[in-house]
Amino acid sequence: MEGSNKKSNWLLLLLVSFIWGSPYILREIALKSFSHDQVAAFQVFLSFLLFLPLIFKNFKKLGKDNIIPLILSGLTGNIGPSYFFAKAQTLISSSIAGMLTAMLPTITLLMAILLFKNKTNIKIIGGILLGFAGTLIIIFSGESHGTTHLLGIFYVFMAMVSVATSINIISFALPKLTGTEIASLAFLFVGPMAGSYLAFTDLSAPLAAENFTNSALMLALLALLTFAGVICYNRLIKQSSHVFAASIAYLIPIVAIFWGIVIGGDQISLAQIASIIIILVGVNLTHR
Repeated sequence: MEGSNKKSNWLLLLLVSFIWGSPYILREIALKSFSHDQVAAFQVFLSFLLFLPLIFKNFKKLGKDNIIPLILSGLTGNIGPSYFFAKAQTLISSSIAGMLTAMLPTITLLMAILLFKNKTNIKIIGGILLGFAGTLIIIFSGESHGTTHLLGIFYVFMAMVSVATSINIISFALPKLTGTEIASLAFLFVGPMAGSYLAFTDLSAPLAAENFTNSALMLALLALLTFAGVICYNRLIKQSSHVFAASIAYLIPIVAIFWGIVIGGDQISLAQIASIIIILVGVNLTHR
């Protein structure tokens, strides 16, 4: 896209990247009091409550032809990544979990080609590889980000597969719905699932935890960011392309570095600055 549309896509991409680059630290704090499955369930259920006005507004858009894709979108785009990321962050640090999302564009593109027969070109592939290379520089440069466990990396990978599936469903199976309609109607199905789980889970341990107040606050912020991020991200997918939308995975590590500097007092290296430039060039190639 050219002109104002391309500018709008870039602004939306940056906004979503910042929104989705922040939950990792929030989730890490929440996990000090809650179990990983409780964190995931609260994230989905509280977001569902925020979506209720939009669910009522868009309910008339629900039809026999889109119920199954909407359910699948909710499972893969909300419950899947919420659970897998929470589980992963019991094993690896929040910054590494964020950086490993660089796998998303490659997985998304491969699924689009294999499952939806989507066509690609050398520029898009080159952009993905360039962005991935830049992200690797971020991961392996500077100070250690903590111990990385193979199982933790596996759970991040599963989260990326889940998100990539949702991206392709939104792009190819729900062409008649807007991003906001898809987001709200998907939560219509997964929100009650998460609520049902919470109704039967034991919350006595979190309530008695020393960090309960901070953890609960982080859960509320996590739900708010999920609400805003899902709406903006689905809109980005609809108005740009599934590959360009998946490029947020290249910008999330930059947000992780930002939070590391502001909150953790980390120092950014020249290699990391260079990698940010490489990443942005790669993202731009996927949008051509």
